[in-house]
Parts: sequence; C-alpha cells; structure tokens
Amino acid sequence: MIEGPILVVDGAATNRITLKVRLAAACYQPLTARTGAEALEALEGARPSMVLIGGTPGDMDAIELCRRITAGSAVPVVMTVPQERRIAALEAGAAAVLDMPIDEMALFARIRGLMRNQLAGVAGHGGAHGPGLAEGQQPFRHEAPPRPCTALLIAGDAGAGLGWRHALLPRLSAHLRIADPERALAEAAMGMVPDLYLVAADMMQPGDGLRLLSELRSRRSSRNAAFAVVLDPARLEMMSVALDLGAGDVLTSGFTGGKAADEAALRLTALIRRKLAADAQREAAERERSLAWIDPLTGLPNRRFALPRLAEHCQDGPGRPGCAVVAMDIDRFKEVNDRYGHAAGDAVLAEIAARLERCVPAPGFVARVGGEEFLTVLPGLAETEAAELAQIMRAQVSGTAVHLPGRDPGLALRITLSAGVACHGAGPGGAGHSGGAYGVGSQAGESHASLIHPGESLAGRLHAGEGQPWASHPDTGRAAAAALLERADAALLRAKRSGRDRLMVWREEAAA
Repeated sequence: MIEGPILVVDGAATNRITLKVRLAAACYQPLTARTGAEALEALEGARPSMVLIGGTPGDMDAIELCRRITAGSAVPVVMTVPQERRIAALEAGAAAVLDMPIDEMALFARIRGLMRNQLAGVAGHGGAHGPGLAEGQQPFRHEAPPRPCTALLIAGDAGAGLGWRHALLPRLSAHLRIADPERALAEAAMGMVPDLYLVAADMMQPGDGLRLLSELRSRRSSRNAAFAVVLDPARLEMMSVALDLGAGDVLTSGFTGGKAADEAALRLTALIRRKLAADAQREAAERERSLAWIDPLTGLPNRRFALPRLAEHCQDGPGRPGCAVVAMDIDRFKEVNDRYGHAAGDAVLAEIAARLERCVPAPGFVARVGGEEFLTVLPGLAETEAAELAQIMRAQVSGTAVHLPGRDPGLALRITLSAGVACHGAGPGGAGHSGGAYGVGSQAGESHASLIHPGESLAGRLHAGEGQPWASHPDTGRAAAAALLERADAALLRAKRSGRDRLMVWREEAAA
C-alpha cells in the first residue's frame, strides 16, 4: 500500500467517482476534490502521497493546478491531458502524463512505479520525509541537470541508435553513447554505469530489451540508474510490463523528430534529475548513518561502533583467534584545555587520533570512547604482540611534539599516553584466571593530562547510559568483552597511579 491517500481531482462528478471506485478496488485510499482550491486544501490537510488530475478542475486550468502543487510540494502529480498539452503538463511538473481516456493498466503501472520509488526512498533515508516521494520528486522541466550526465542508448540496431542520438543530442544535456546489450552488461559488471539507460523493448527477439532491463535492475552496480524503455506503437500493451520491471518512463519509437523529440528529451531530463536527486539523498542518508558510528572531531569510530565489534571478537568458539585491547588515556589533558583553550585541546585530540590510527593494521581499529580516552581493538594478537604495538603507538604520540594551529610556530606540546593492555582467548593473557598488572617499558619525562579516578573507569563509563550497543550481541561475547575492558581499564589505572606515561599489561596468573 502506498503511504497516504491518492487525491483525485476532476471537475466532472462521473469521472471522480469512476476513478475513486477503480482505486478503491485496487486497495488504494482515494480522496476526491472537485476544484483546485479543494485540492490545495486537501494537500495541506490530508497529506496525500500522490495527486491524480483526471480532468479540468471546476475553478482553474489543470496545468495551472499542477504547477501550483509541484511548486510547493514534493507530491508527484499524474495527469491525463490531450496530446497537444503533454509538453505543457510536463513543464508544469507532472511526474507522468496519461492519454485520454485513461487506460487502467497504464494508470496502475504508473502508480506502482511511483510507489516503488517512494518505498526505495524511505528505505534509503530512514523514512524521514513527509508526504510524497521520499526521494524528493523533481519537476519535469527543461533545465539541465546539475552536473554532466551520461546516457547509454541500447537500440539493438545501429541505425536506430544513431537516430535516437541525432534526435536527443541537441535537446538532452548529457553525454550520449551507443552500445549493444552485451557491452552494457559488461560495463555494468565493471562499475561503468551511466545515469540513464534508454533501452529498446524489442531487439533481436521480442522482449529481449525488457529482459535486459530486468537484468540491469537486479545488479547492485546498476540498479540505481534511471531507465526508459522505447516501445513500438504496435506494442503499447507492454507499457505496464516495462514500468513494473523498473522503467521510469516509456517512450514510443517515433520520438526522433519535432515535438515528439522535444517531449522525449523533457521526460528523459526529468528521469535523470530524479535519479541524481535520489543519489544525493542516498549519500546524505549514508552520511547520517555514519555519524552515528563516527566521532566527528577525530574521524575515528566511536563507542557505538567499538562495543558491538569487540563483543563479536570475544565470542568463544572453534577457530576463534582471541582478541587484545589497549585502553589509552592522554596524560594531563585537562591542563591543555585549561591553559590553551578547548580549540587547542580539539587540535591535540585530532592529531593524536591520526597518529594512533596510522599504527593499527586491519582488522584492528582505534576508537575514541571518551573525552581523551581511546580504545584499540586488536583481533588475533597475543599479549606480547599487543604490548609491542601499544608501545609503538605511545612512541608515535610522544616522539613528536604537537603544534597548535594559529599559535606561535615555536609553541609545541609534548603529549604522552598511559595505556593498559589485556587479552581474551588464545595465547597468554586468556580469560579464566585471577591476576594483576605489570609494567612494560615506562617512559620518563614530562607528562600532560588528568588522572582517571577509580569511580570513573573506562569500562564503567562504557556501560553507563550509552551501553545499548551491547544489546544485539550474544551474552557470551558481551560478558567476555565487558570483562576484557575491566582488565584493560585496571591496567590503565595502574599506569596512571604509577606516574603516567607508561604501559601496564594485565597478566593472568594461574589459579592455585
């Protein structure tokens, strides 16, 4: 079911009732309006997902009503207009134009296509949009798309492809290429995907273009392209099939000259614009999703990313290589903020994060889990290897002073880290025994940052309030990860209490 009702606008009562009955029989939710004023009022109050203008409203021209709707709303408009007014309707922003009288199969195919776009947009953007197409319906206008675009013409016949290109080249703001089906599929497999595929429905065999459409739509690399199908006028009964297979529009093969070419270029331009808008929305949605897992200051993963993955690595089972963690804290970081300001503190955090990240090979990662606290997760590393890597990370931080932006070039801060290492699973340091921390390679010299107090441990803060990231992971992994963090945290606290600027490793001692 399409989200929200479909608003039917027609000045003739018989037409309104007929369309309402047809839509209700297909399990849509029809609303009706006799005039343009009623339609605009319903647009605000009922929040329809689509507007179907079946005829002239009682108080204004149908195209003027379409223009008013699309000027202030993303709700798609489907119109039935005479042939001579199709271009005007498209220029006014209509998402689709239908011939009169209405063909029921074509109407429902158009509705299903718009519904599919809406559902795809909701899936890609978390349902954050209001009524109408979640992808942000773009008016069908002559303006060029916002960037250079590409269109691949697949006519099956070289002469027909050249005819399409000749007709569209002066009218469509896109780089036009001609290809056969095999080349189109090979390029899609290599990631060479145009913004628009224009495909003949019938090439070597009847319907082979529709099969190509289905194949391209099913592939991950090409499924988000725009698609238009060209049908022979004698095969217009296949229009609904083409739309249901994923075509955004259907043209007839006689579009190569005059007003037909103008209309075709207008419709294809609109398809490209809608495709680019959908691309931009997917990219924005991906950025929003990444912000939930990425610390915006340092660009490192945050605790919401780190905790579930640590739990996965701590699950016991055959072939599990174990996991080590390094809990790290910048020494006397509060003094940096107090003396030089929070902007300087942010610069120090960003620089330290970059140095730490460069030291850790995949699949390990560094996360920022608190103000000046970092956690390194090292799958498959034993205690000795993890301690060696931790020492390298500490040396990378303390070995070169950090210059503060906008300050005297001669002003640079030597930053040091305290760190605690603990291991789970295979190798020395595995879980299951009692033990304590021992020091490794303490560094001498001036240190910078505040002591972490026993009541404010890293593991405690990871569990408090924002501990929900654990929820989707098995208890075994969660419990082991929590215990691992507690041990690393205890080693970090010992490093702090022992003078800072040093590494402590939690060593499990065999039970007596």
